[in-house]
Amino acid sequence: MSASSSQTKNTQRERLEAKEQSILKAATDVFTALGVDGTTMAEIARRAHIAEGTLYLYHKNKQDLLAVVVGNFWAELTKGALTAVDSSLPVIGQLKQLATYHLTALIQQFDMVGLTYRARLRHGEPEYQLPKIREYVRVFDQIIERGINRKELSEALPLWQCRDVFYGSLEYSARTLRLREIQFDLTVVEQLLVMFQPYKINEASAAKAGPSETSTNTRLARIEVQLASLLQEKAQR
Repeated sequence: MSASSSQTKNTQRERLEAKEQSILKAATDVFTALGVDGTTMAEIARRAHIAEGTLYLYHKNKQDLLAVVVGNFWAELTKGALTAVDSSLPVIGQLKQLATYHLTALIQQFDMVGLTYRARLRHGEPEYQLPKIREYVRVFDQIIERGINRKELSEALPLWQCRDVFYGSLEYSARTLRLREIQFDLTVVEQLLVMFQPYKINEASAAKAGPSETSTNTRLARIEVQLASLLQEKAQR
């Protein structure tokens, strides 16, 4: 393949990618402004400055385009969250960073978040959304797992319950702040982090317990049960 041919293909690919980005931008604007039902492929094409027939070369219908818009939104949200969290910090510091990022993103992109929820409620739970949403939620899970592995958090922490309260509280607070036209409120984050205080392990307790005391106690308890069972069987013979 000649250098000129390769350069031509690269240029064509760049043009296609640029047009796709233009379509996604137009679709996002139209969906958030008009909702799923109010959006038409014709309006998206008009906003993207292309013919409607050209739009169908990229996406077969409105639902297909909505899937790409929503997937792209959650993917970008996840990428931003991973960048916002410094894994070298103590676990509470990481949770503060994630909570701050999530609250800010919700306030700034509240219409887009609302669109994804309305689409799920009206059209069911499309499978295309679940993997992307799970990737985003996984950022919280990873922080908690790091905290437990570092002996900063107790293994007794109820992960899914704390996760629901964490994201649910921030979403509710974002809605309230939007209604009050408040850009951000750090006290929302600080009050939320209080939830994790009962599960924090201080350094003295962690050092005293050692890295494997919990698992050792569990094994000892199991051995005691097995011994008691063996003794009972022997006495019955």
